[in-house]
Amino acid sequence: MQFQSYCAACHAPEAQEADAAPPLEGSPWVTGEAGRLIKIVLHGVRGPIEVQGKIYDREMPGFGQVLSDTDVAALLSFVRKRFGGLSEPITPAAVSRVRAANAGRVDYWSVQELLAEP
Repeated sequence: MQFQSYCAACHAPEAQEADAAPPLEGSPWVTGEAGRLIKIVLHGVRGPIEVQGKIYDREMPGFGQVLSDTDVAALLSFVRKRFGGLSEPITPAAVSRVRAANAGRVDYWSVQELLAEP
């Protein structure tokens, strides 16, 4: 499963004890707009990010070079259901649209960029 391979080292509940990365459980980044979450997985994010009243300043790499649209959709559908209680899946077509719209992007997203977009 992609979560174990790409996310659990930093985002699993036991990793949270070491403040490795922001928690996914109940995070508005998980339950918010799907396109923003897709962008994070495809290109990564860096810079200070606030989750549940705490500021985290870690870098998350993007996985767009190694995960297919189907893989990203399955991964994020799992994350949203497991940590956000959302049963609406993210589709490979949605990932493909976000990937195509940002095809020229080579750098991480900043939190400010992600929050500024609709």
